Amino acid sequence: MVSFPPSWRNYAGHAVAGRGPLVDKRAAWRIGTRGTGQQRIVAVPVQAFTRQVQGVPLQGGQVTGKVPASGIISLSVTPQGLGTVWYPSSVNISTSLGAADNSTCAVYLGSIAEQNLQGGQSYAGGGDTVSLAVPSITAGQLVIAVWTGAAAGSLAAMNVLGTMDALAY
Repeated sequence: MVSFPPSWRNYAGHAVAGRGPLVDKRAAWRIGTRGTGQQRIVAVPVQAFTRQVQGVPLQGGQVTGKVPASGIISLSVTPQGLGTVWYPSSVNISTSLGAADNSTCAVYLGSIAEQNLQGGQSYAGGGDTVSLAVPSITAGQLVIAVWTGAAAGSLAAMNVLGTMDALAY
C-alpha cells in the first residue's frame, strides 16, 4: 500500500485530499482547499464589458479546410463575441498547391444559404488577395470563400484582413 507524507493529507489534487479535519465539508474535493494555493478561475460577468476598443487589427478571421473530391469547397468565418464588429478590407486566399492551382475563388458576404453579396472574385485560387468593398459585419454575418476547380486533397485557406471594434472591461 502506498503511504504519503502527513503534510500531503489536505492536498486537493491528490487521492488523500480531504482525509484530514475539515472546516467546511463543501470544500472537501474542491480546488483551492487550504494550503494548496490553487484558486478557481473567476468568471467575468458580461455586464463588466462596458468599454469599446475601436480600430484594432481584425482577429479570428482565419479558416482552413481540405478540398473534397468534387473540387468545390466553401469556407466561412464570422465575428465572435458580443459587440464585435468587423470592417473587412481584403481576404487572402490560398491553397496548398499555390500558383500551380488553377482554381477560381469567389468571396461573398451573407449566409451560406444565400450568398447575396459578392465581395470579390479571383481566378488565381491558389494564392491571391481579394479586395472587399463591403459594409461592417457583426456576429451571424459571414465572409464566405468558395473555390471551384480546386485540386482534391489540397488544403484551402482564407484570412480576412481589416479592423474591428470589440468590447473590453
